[in-house]
Amino acid sequence: MTKIIFVTGTGTDVGKTFVSSLLVHKWKANYWKPIQTGLESDTGDTETISRFPNEITDWKPKLFPPRFQMKKPLSPFNAMEFEANIDISLSDFCIPPAEYLGSEVLVVEGAGGLFVPITKKLEITTDLIHSLVERYPQHEVGILVVANSGLGTLNHTMLTVEHLNNHGLRDNFLGCILNGRPNKINADTLRLFGVKIFCEVDRCETKEDMEMALRKVPSVYDLHCNDK
Repeated sequence: MTKIIFVTGTGTDVGKTFVSSLLVHKWKANYWKPIQTGLESDTGDTETISRFPNEITDWKPKLFPPRFQMKKPLSPFNAMEFEANIDISLSDFCIPPAEYLGSEVLVVEGAGGLFVPITKKLEITTDLIHSLVERYPQHEVGILVVANSGLGTLNHTMLTVEHLNNHGLRDNFLGCILNGRPNKINADTLRLFGVKIFCEVDRCETKEDMEMALRKVPSVYDLHCNDK
């Protein structure tokens, strides 16, 4: 049984890929970005993960290629308008067989936040998570929400958590990771509203910063998905 950790965010540029790289290297996990957009202006998140300084943890993850890659820096739904040969369906997304996973954890990074439309049927990221939960009962599927630590995060984070709770994913929600300069007021306020803070990590500029951030990420054995 593999832990599938789906990383989503409260908005754009909150640090999902940076946090995903920390999770991959802390947990000796592998990585998959199911949908990548914006390749006309960026090399993509899988490439970013590959550039993590491996010598810090001596771990070289398997990086499974995106199922869909599109040029425009838009939601998958909108990016498809510029690529006539692509028509995304939820059934297109398949977890690799156990013999190929090679690790007890697979970090899956979503495209944007939970309400980002990803199919022409207007299915959203939440629907993709539901699809993975239903189609892969042999795996534990947990959700981590990356949120900015600063101003504005209270509304964005609590709306995201409320959405998960109201759409049948309460038991899959593992907690929030606050990314950015530590903000005790925001963290404490989120906790008062019942939001679990999985950890808090600062933005990193040096290898020493990376090592400190990795120490703040809890062990994989602290994850509890679905109580399976």
